[in-house]
Amino acid sequence: MKAKKTKYLTTWLYSGLVLIAFMVIIGGITRLTQSGLSIVEWKPIHGVIPPLNDAEWQEEFAKYQQFPEYQKINKGMELSEFKMIFFWEYLHRLLGRLIGLVFIFPFVFFWMKKWFNQKQKKQLLLLLFLGGFQGFLGWFMVKSGLIDRPHVSHFRLAIHLLTAFGLMCYIYWLIMSFNAVPKKENTKIHKLSKWFIVVLITQIIYGAFVAGLKAGYFLDTNDTIIKQIAGYNFRNTNDFSLLYNALDIQAFHRIFAWVVFIVALIIYKKSRNTNLKGTSTLLLGLVLVQISLGIATLLLRVHLHTAVTHQLVAILVLLTGVRLFYLSGKLKA
Repeated sequence: MKAKKTKYLTTWLYSGLVLIAFMVIIGGITRLTQSGLSIVEWKPIHGVIPPLNDAEWQEEFAKYQQFPEYQKINKGMELSEFKMIFFWEYLHRLLGRLIGLVFIFPFVFFWMKKWFNQKQKKQLLLLLFLGGFQGFLGWFMVKSGLIDRPHVSHFRLAIHLLTAFGLMCYIYWLIMSFNAVPKKENTKIHKLSKWFIVVLITQIIYGAFVAGLKAGYFLDTNDTIIKQIAGYNFRNTNDFSLLYNALDIQAFHRIFAWVVFIVALIIYKKSRNTNLKGTSTLLLGLVLVQISLGIATLLLRVHLHTAVTHQLVAILVLLTGVRLFYLSGKLKA
């Protein structure tokens, strides 16, 4: 019976993990199609029902027209065009509500069946809180683009994205702990994988900054390919900033990718003669794929499919890093 319970709990958690990953991808599409500010109200319950007739669509469109994105960017937009950007933001929010249901109802059922121990109850209550907080952060981010500037704050975007990534890592950690995945203790790899996660999170934050500031479009196509990929143009200005200047942020994101690669390569070399070789090899392979996708995203001027795949592989890289950190941890006595 215990094995059956674990199987149900694992399936439930994996379902939530996949849905959150899917929501991150839809969020990326929403951003890339300039759809994120199309719904100007936050209605967690009532908002599940989209406009159903022409009058309701006109009412929704009229609300959108009162805000900066329409007034400064999309002035004269037709209703049919509005429906297109509304679709992606609506789908993104609808998926968020679905994720809430997928987590809450099985959680209540399993709780009533007394399938959780005390430690698991605390862990899962924290998970539900973080999920709800993530929904609030989504609106907090959107709200920043509804005031004066028709662009969301890149800081709020980074927080929203990082919380989603954190949720997926936490769920994956719970899955491994619930299933008692056997560890292969290795203090050196454990420390290195911890530093890899720190370095990767920094890279993900700057990826969010690049997205929020649309810095991916600023690659100088007059430079050589090598300089486009790894170089940096020093400017005779005093506006250098790794927090606000889009050119500097994009350059940092490009160059720092090689730091991520170097750490992954060190982990791979240190793991070659250990039972962690398989996971470290996967990690290095995913990092190489991710760097290739990052380069392609810039050279193709943020092509939708390439950019979204770049975001998806970032999730896989982080989860693999978390797995390596978990596997290399201390064995229980």
